[in-house]
Amino acid sequence: MSRKTIVLLIVAAVLLSIVFALAACGEDETTTTAAPATTAGPGTTAGPATTGAPGGEVKTLKIGAIMGLTGPLSIPSLAFMRGWELYADEVNAQGGVKIGNDTYKIEVIKEDSKGAAEGATTAATKLVNQDKVQFVVGAMLESEVAAIYSVTEPAGVLYATANINIPGHESDVSPDKDLFVRLSVSPDENQPIDLDYILQNYPNAKKIGVSQPDIGYEGMFDRLKASAEKRGMEIVYAEKWSWGTTDFVPVYTNIVNAKPDLIFAMNSGQANDQLRAARQLGFAGPFVSNSPLGADVFLVTVQDPKMLNDVLVNSPDVTHPNDNMKKLMDAWKAKWPNDNFVSDAVHAYDMPWILVQAMQKAGSTDPKIVLTTLEGMTNKGDLQTNEGPGYMGGQERFGVNRVLYRPFPITRIMNGQLEFIGFFDAVVE
Repeated sequence: MSRKTIVLLIVAAVLLSIVFALAACGEDETTTTAAPATTAGPGTTAGPATTGAPGGEVKTLKIGAIMGLTGPLSIPSLAFMRGWELYADEVNAQGGVKIGNDTYKIEVIKEDSKGAAEGATTAATKLVNQDKVQFVVGAMLESEVAAIYSVTEPAGVLYATANINIPGHESDVSPDKDLFVRLSVSPDENQPIDLDYILQNYPNAKKIGVSQPDIGYEGMFDRLKASAEKRGMEIVYAEKWSWGTTDFVPVYTNIVNAKPDLIFAMNSGQANDQLRAARQLGFAGPFVSNSPLGADVFLVTVQDPKMLNDVLVNSPDVTHPNDNMKKLMDAWKAKWPNDNFVSDAVHAYDMPWILVQAMQKAGSTDPKIVLTTLEGMTNKGDLQTNEGPGYMGGQERFGVNRVLYRPFPITRIMNGQLEFIGFFDAVVE
């Protein structure tokens, strides 16, 4: 064998040994890289995708969702469920959301409360004990809210209610509830906004007729009365109706007979049925619904254009959506092409998004840490929502900063068409 050949063989052997050594190193050292993750918001505020830090894991964040999918509030309840589902879909399509070093896919586990405390207890118990969730969102009635919290709090689960009809109710946020937050606005803080709009656009509407469910709205009524008197207006008649009412003609017969200039349907998911009754009885003046029941729901359920005049609703206008709403509506249409979009999905989507924003700021999914972080997000813009910059507040009124504040929309319905008036900051009086 020639000297040249020997040299070539030695070089080849060295190179081969280097290759094996590199391969061995690859087998010994494993790096887990999280999937791409976003700051988990719709459209313009989400920002670019980011990649999890080396060593991070891909995990599942389970969120239990409870709504009255059967019962009188089934339409808004379904819209809430779909809003949460669309949030999870968007996050998961982008590879998950980065919290701390890990990336989380979101799983929304849906349960029906049937609009009752017993159903809410059953749903919460299943989510906590069987599904092992750390977060629960949902419910619109005080009885449901109390039932859910009685299950979630002992289990160390953070509960974010979708609604409180009666701000300050014993079921609402308070200093003695360690794992409870309300990611929905107080439904009476838009009353001054609505009255200011009435004064400006209907200056002769001074006498107010009020419809209120008989479930403890006295505090809300007193706030409305004080706001009206401050503006030179007065409540000339108020009628209470029993929960479960479906025929509102008897209720509105008394209201219309009092000859008010405007009617205020106080925070009711059945305001569309009330509008129909008022118009059937000949009331033609402005009708105010200060619940978040979508203006689009009025169009779909009332239908008669003659009734759909001078109707003011505290919901977004789906016919003139902002960029975030448009993205959400497109996602709805792609998933449920045969169903009309219901605008309750807009503020429903915000709830898990807000929780995730707090998790990202905290770098943790621990329920207590997340709640503490939320309580510190008290500057306007600390939280992003589909309806504008939000923040947590409520210390003066409720004793804790565990209530969402965000802009209130006003949409007017004229001649069966929606007119979006704009977003307005809450007026605390």
